[in-house]
Amino acid sequence: MFSILIDTILGSRFWALFQKEFAQIFRNRQLVIQLLVPPTVFLMVFGFALNPEIQDLKVGITDYSHSSASREFVEILKQTDAFVISRYYPDQKDMIADLATGKLTVGFTIPPEFADDIARRRTVQLQALYDAVDANTARIASSYISQLVSDYNSRHTNKNGETVASRRNKVEVKTSVFYNPGLETSWFIVSGLFGIVLTVIGSQAAASLVVREKEAGTIEQLVMTPASNTEVILAKVSPLLILLSLDVLIAVGIARLVFGVPLRGNLLVFLMIAVLYFTVGISIGILIASYSKSEQQTQLTAFFINPPLVLLCGATTPISSMPTFVQWLTYLDPLRYFIEVCRGILLKGVGIETLWRQVLILLVFATVLITLSIRQFRRQLG
Repeated sequence: MFSILIDTILGSRFWALFQKEFAQIFRNRQLVIQLLVPPTVFLMVFGFALNPEIQDLKVGITDYSHSSASREFVEILKQTDAFVISRYYPDQKDMIADLATGKLTVGFTIPPEFADDIARRRTVQLQALYDAVDANTARIASSYISQLVSDYNSRHTNKNGETVASRRNKVEVKTSVFYNPGLETSWFIVSGLFGIVLTVIGSQAAASLVVREKEAGTIEQLVMTPASNTEVILAKVSPLLILLSLDVLIAVGIARLVFGVPLRGNLLVFLMIAVLYFTVGISIGILIASYSKSEQQTQLTAFFINPPLVLLCGATTPISSMPTFVQWLTYLDPLRYFIEVCRGILLKGVGIETLWRQVLILLVFATVLITLSIRQFRRQLG
């Protein structure tokens, strides 16, 4: 039965068209490089660059106390990679001047009475200054410092024997972290970049292939063949699916080797769903090409389609943090569902039994878009 099916495929018009499209793609070395190299490079570059964690923020210290207590306090800033002490200042004005020129992100002023207040167990007021041009960085830095100061207060209180008479009434919270025990932000970013990079590459490659044939006049030659429009479209899609599947395997390898992203689910299931999603991306590219008359026009059209897909998918920004009306728009973005599949299989280790809704929605998108592509292609040939 299986051999009969293979013989039927190999003897079909689809197979002849598939061989023609496959040979055409591999004769175009620039396109092959475009399909294989950029996804690898982009995944690595964006995986390192799109990292919301702060690191090595420059801190200035103006210490008017010059005491062992103030030096002990400064040591808490060295407990995290988020901060690096850039310079000690004799006067606060010099530190503020460096904040103004961007040489510092945070400035601390320790008052002269710091040591005495600590010794007498009085509340000490420090001044923390932030360069808030980058409001997000300033907000995160402030949160980090608040946590460090809280830890310092806790240790100092324990050291002075003031813990508590009320230990019995103290509520203890035990925290458990699922799926990402090391809280590695790169896992979130890289698992989202899978879909972004391959969507952009796949749609642009498909659009480029169709438009080049239109410009070369070979589209008209397809009218003379006995092949149906469906066979022609599927023959164009299949080689790209194979190359993009290879991209997926490369991307999974980079994610594991470079960023330590786990693969807790089934690789074959992941690859099958990826092929389904790539059908969506390639169909978008073919639709773009169908309405375009030149390769330059396809690039301009893709510029208006790909950015919304990327911004609304939740790959780098949680959808829950978006405004409500934008969250509703994300349901129209097929990339959103593929990102959920990526994180579900890679990080959570779930399978079709959990992700069937996302798979079903992707199947609907693929069916609708490939049907629209065939219909628009038929109009062109007509």
